[in-house]
Amino acid sequence: MSAMTLQLTMAALTNKGRVRNNNEDSMYADVADRVAIVCDGMGGHAGGHIASELAVQYISSALRQLKPQEWLDEEKVIEAMKLATFGANDTILVRALEDVELADMGTTLVACAFMHDRVITANVGDSRIYRIVDDTLEQISSDHSLVAERVRAGLLDPESDEAAMLANIITRALGMEQITVDITVEELQPGDIYLLCSDGLCDMLTDEEILRTVVRARSLDNACLALVDQANRNGGIDNITVALIRAD
Repeated sequence: MSAMTLQLTMAALTNKGRVRNNNEDSMYADVADRVAIVCDGMGGHAGGHIASELAVQYISSALRQLKPQEWLDEEKVIEAMKLATFGANDTILVRALEDVELADMGTTLVACAFMHDRVITANVGDSRIYRIVDDTLEQISSDHSLVAERVRAGLLDPESDEAAMLANIITRALGMEQITVDITVEELQPGDIYLLCSDGLCDMLTDEEILRTVVRARSLDNACLALVDQANRNGGIDNITVALIRAD
């Protein structure tokens, strides 16, 4: 186990895009907490924004409760991430029961907790976590969507008309009665860049465009601005949220 704690730099940006009236995405990125979260809300009325906001608040608050020595214990951080995700789900379900107009609200979740030499990730839904290493972009999260699951099973061509018709159907979200959260443990190396985003970014840009934009930018803040700008130029049909974290 390395004694070295990698320094983090973070930047994050959210934008309602060019088509939607409201921004239902929520985000959190705090260098001191070593936590980044992106949630993409859904549901009629104001539900989407409320669901994503509740998830971000609950999970960031839960991870802030970890004591410094617990941040050195992988099992403790994994357990905290799982409990935070289930707690956020319960909070959304309870709120939806209290207000009939919020009955169908839910949200995706991607979150990263940065330990001193590794990253604990959580994923529910079709928001994404990427890692950029040496000019290569790798998706760490798996999309929990009908299209992605059928493509993985070899039952659907991702370029087909059927895939386009089914594009918005997600198979997991916070706000469902039963949820499963994907947790991964990633090694953290100097120079690694992690990118968390809602599908308003990755549906508008190819992996190559995302990679090129981040690598060329002078800073993470500039990269966030450029990514959002490009997603809007390519149509901006959904809310766009991106968080970037670099380890040095």
